[in-house]
Amino acid sequence: MNFSPFMVKVHELKIINPKNIYKEVVRALYPHREEEAASVEFIVEGTLERPFVSIRYPGRKVGKREGRIVWRNLFDFVVIPYIEGKEAKEQEFTFEKLLEDFDKNKKESEEFWECVVEIYFKNELTREPPKLHGIDSKLFLLTLKWMWIQEDLNYKLDWREVDSPEPYVLETKRGQS
Repeated sequence: MNFSPFMVKVHELKIINPKNIYKEVVRALYPHREEEAASVEFIVEGTLERPFVSIRYPGRKVGKREGRIVWRNLFDFVVIPYIEGKEAKEQEFTFEKLLEDFDKNKKESEEFWECVVEIYFKNELTREPPKLHGIDSKLFLLTLKWMWIQEDLNYKLDWREVDSPEPYVLETKRGQS
């Protein structure tokens, strides 16, 4: 995912308490809100030496706006999966490809479903997922986890719920909040 010809600053972001994941993400991202789009990368699954999933911030939806509330979509980011320590190509790892892989290779696995439910309700994966065909099950689940976190920050949660240092509005492509 090439965004521009600049160097990306890379950090590790280790979530201490999954129950506070949104607040921990906000604390890490907020100081970088005025930087160039996707110029700061946080390894959120794996390590700097062996990344598994990262997020790049600020996302394309982050921006300033007119009015009392200065920011829109303040905590938008891009989810980057890694395959064997290398960044997956954007066209290889889309939400559509995840859905296709799920339908073809994973939907019949009760154990996989249990992992999906755990991620959905607890934002964590506490067990090794089953080995299934298609996209690596663990990579699939952890990428989905961060996609859901990103969606919650953009469209579901209010700035007060995530302890944002300043208010922001959630705007769609049409400018609606």
